[in-house]
Amino acid sequence: MKITAVKKSIASLGAAVLVASLSVVITPTASAAAPVCTTTKGVETCNGTLANGAAYRFMMPANFSGTMFFWEHGFRPTYPIPALGVTVPSGLQELTPFSNSTKQDVTVEMLRTGHAIAAYDGVVAGQRGWNNVARVEMLKEVFDEAIAKYGSKIKKKVLYGSSQAGSIITPFTEKYPKYADAVGLLAGLTPSPADSIQSLCDAMHIFSVFFDPTIKGCAAFGVKGPNGHLLSAQELGKMGTLLLGWSTDLGGAPLKFPAALAGGPIPQRSALLLTGLLIGIPTKSAHMDGISTSTLIPEGSINSTVAVLENMQEALATGVLAGQSLSEITGPGFYDNTKTDWASLLDEVDAARFNLGLGGDDGINAMLGVLSAAPRVTGNADAIAKFKALDKSTFTSKVPTITLSNEADRLVFPGNSVRNLDRKRAVYEAELAKWEANPVGPAPTFNTVALYAMTPEIYTVYTAAGTPDLKAPAAVSGVGHQDFTKKQMMAWVRLLAISAQTGKVPSERSIKLIIKRAPYLNDDLEYRPAELKYDFSK
Repeated sequence: MKITAVKKSIASLGAAVLVASLSVVITPTASAAAPVCTTTKGVETCNGTLANGAAYRFMMPANFSGTMFFWEHGFRPTYPIPALGVTVPSGLQELTPFSNSTKQDVTVEMLRTGHAIAAYDGVVAGQRGWNNVARVEMLKEVFDEAIAKYGSKIKKKVLYGSSQAGSIITPFTEKYPKYADAVGLLAGLTPSPADSIQSLCDAMHIFSVFFDPTIKGCAAFGVKGPNGHLLSAQELGKMGTLLLGWSTDLGGAPLKFPAALAGGPIPQRSALLLTGLLIGIPTKSAHMDGISTSTLIPEGSINSTVAVLENMQEALATGVLAGQSLSEITGPGFYDNTKTDWASLLDEVDAARFNLGLGGDDGINAMLGVLSAAPRVTGNADAIAKFKALDKSTFTSKVPTITLSNEADRLVFPGNSVRNLDRKRAVYEAELAKWEANPVGPAPTFNTVALYAMTPEIYTVYTAAGTPDLKAPAAVSGVGHQDFTKKQMMAWVRLLAISAQTGKVPSERSIKLIIKRAPYLNDDLEYRPAELKYDFSK
């Protein structure tokens, strides 16, 4: 998802500015057309349109190795919000893995290596957002067009993508199991998206309890078209006003809400930290390492509180944009927290580790008490069922799969990779048990690996006054969304190419040999970040 300017701008804008800046102009798509090809510097580039008018592109190098990579991009909004830097794509934006911070992809490197590339623009009749069902079929059409053009020249096909693409690629490989020889998910969402979006809706609800009772959050979503996006932008604007205040005082003022805690000893930053811990947002951020201290940041948990503040800006924007888009499929009322046990969402280890930042045991108990007693949001049963069934997947694909996530991804939490791995392992173990009971044919093999880009241990920079310098260079690895170094992305690409050739993920030894050339890729293949808070499959 490309909302990189949100972090810089949301905290400086209130609801009125956001709503006023929301444009509702939709650029119509072009009609279908055959690809037009040109060759420059040994690379043939073909531009065409799918049956629905969406653009696609193939790039075929003269030194083609036989493996073609098919890129599936992440979330794109239907409506722009200029004040937040949220723009609507005018066509193809990404051809290959792309870093949001450096604005660089690996197209040149992949072509130089001999890989052909394919990509398309996931727009349907001018609409973007959560159009995954249509994009599964569009993706198939891209494959079919490539095969029609290049035929047997293509020996192996790799399907890879980022963010929202995880909720497209996973059902695609199950519906069309013969199309891809290897699959890669970069900061990928694991379906159902409800498992992730529920937590972001929780954040908005918690904000309404502790910071601004007028916030409706996901309960305000569900109106289709421009009017619905105006309403969602208004919700984002309310939260932007809060973020503006915290960006200057780091949430040091006492709570103003609810009445039972107003003006008491608990600072707003403690409730913000609690919010982050309850939804599972990373406690490291682009500038905060969760460890370093200063005169004004006296303890690691306070450092992490600022990390939550920094991460929360883009997380909330994601929740609003994606939540509104999802609600246009489910209808109003997809969010319900009537049965949420807030205390159970706070991990005991986190409660101990961040005890000081949370205001001690008394602060934790007081905040959880009022949160549990606050009025709940009652959803619509039909909308809730549709929400939980989005992008339904069985995780039965046998195609070798390699995921790559950042340790501190603030949009698609790294627990998505854990969820994908666990879903695949559960299927594998069930199949293995059946085979052991009746060992006919080859034994099933586990064909999924999860890789993680880690942060440096210490990287927070403080000003002479002791405040964190949030304008300093960000951590070189492990933070942000869809934000990796070229070496990290190319190591992942190389592993995918090997997987496509062999039909299985590389051995642990081979993986470690390749990733050691990419600084900060974790060679502990058993590493598990925090899991997602919700699992609606149970």
